[in-house]
Amino acid sequence: MEESEEKPLQNLNALNIGIVQDNITTLDLSHRNIKNICKSVKLPTNLAELNISHNKLENIPETVMNLKSLALLDISYNNIQYFDDTPSFCHNIENLNISNNKLRAPPAWIWFESPEKLSKLDISCNIDITNCFQQGYFEEIIQCKTSIKDIKIYNCGLRNFKQFLGTFPEAKSLEAGTNEISYLSANSFTDIPCEGLVNCCDITRLNLSFTLVFNINPHIDIYKNLIEINLSQNEISSLPNEFCNLECLEVCILSFNRILYLPEDIIKLKKLITLCIDSNVLCVLPDNIWSLPNLKKVDLYDNHLYDVPVDIKQIQEIDMAQNYLEEPVDENYLTKKERLRHNIVGRLNGRKYENNKPESSHSSRTSDDESYDELHFDSYTKNDNSANGDRPSSPEDWDSDDYWVPHYFKTVTPPQSPWLYFVKRKMEEGNFCPMDMHMVSIAEKVKYEKLCNPQIQYESDGQFDDYSDDDS
Repeated sequence: MEESEEKPLQNLNALNIGIVQDNITTLDLSHRNIKNICKSVKLPTNLAELNISHNKLENIPETVMNLKSLALLDISYNNIQYFDDTPSFCHNIENLNISNNKLRAPPAWIWFESPEKLSKLDISCNIDITNCFQQGYFEEIIQCKTSIKDIKIYNCGLRNFKQFLGTFPEAKSLEAGTNEISYLSANSFTDIPCEGLVNCCDITRLNLSFTLVFNINPHIDIYKNLIEINLSQNEISSLPNEFCNLECLEVCILSFNRILYLPEDIIKLKKLITLCIDSNVLCVLPDNIWSLPNLKKVDLYDNHLYDVPVDIKQIQEIDMAQNYLEEPVDENYLTKKERLRHNIVGRLNGRKYENNKPESSHSSRTSDDESYDELHFDSYTKNDNSANGDRPSSPEDWDSDDYWVPHYFKTVTPPQSPWLYFVKRKMEEGNFCPMDMHMVSIAEKVKYEKLCNPQIQYESDGQFDDYSDDDS
């Protein structure tokens, strides 16, 4: 072994102690503060499993590269930048974990040598792994196809190189996202199935959590064998009807999105066992959802639901807290909620309280159009009632120069509520036409123009600043 200040390296050289023998097949050298293993250290020739994770390696030691029978290699949590040379165990390796390193390129031998037995690969959390994708190298590597079945590739900064996922056409499990949020290195797909991912049609388990997914395309049903999907912590607002064609789906996780409603065809998901749609903006649930024969776990926490499910006897775990409804208090429901929250902390109980409109903004004598417009007018007024914009109302302040300066109301476009988004979508589908969506009346437009352009007052040329009529 080479000279080093690290004492653990010196201990590795004591081959006569029995640390390294030919009959050893499993060796764990993790958490040893190892910076290098020199050529003089001879590892067992029959070694099948080697763990040298959580060290300080910057390169793959030559003595490791020379192992021929290695089936499992864990070199995660080191400082390795390149792993391009073909190792002796190329066609024997089955499981390779090189995550949480400093890879500046994918291990080239995996794509160009096509390891025969490699089925599980973890290259996640290598934020610079796409640095080599230039000068034609990316176009070259995506022409190669691997036979890897289980791939973890989250937090690798895949934004402009989504086609790289197409090199795993035989993948059964693909983790391109994770709940371990990393804003700097998170993959970004926007639409799914995206380019590259459309080639992985045999997937049974797909994790795209926190990958900035905004839209689910109708051809999501290409994943006919999909059993589990995780789309949590994204920007999804709706599911296409084709999503319900995933008839093998058993676990569906849609937590922390902006989903307003579920498609009525959800009844097609006969095998669905778990549905997690907590922390969304659900206003209503399909009535037939409770008819799903295998549904056992439903997480509805923190939504905008108003109705309590009629019959949830078959459900074993459910949480309906923080909705616009009175949460059940019977012992049966509380037991099911406690079971669902077993590994979850920080949740509240009871109902969510909504911000009711002031009574003056909607009365029995006003139409829906008027109340809708008045609500907007009130918001314009409130936005301009700042410390600098409030006009004094007492007579003592009438002599102030600032009082008679014209005040204009700044037009503000109010944000679209989830309910209006839902209404517009239903109108496009030709279902109904509510009064709330009618055009603003001419009278209200005139009123609005007067608010925006108030009449300018002029000071009197008389002795006193008296603005009353002469006859008063």
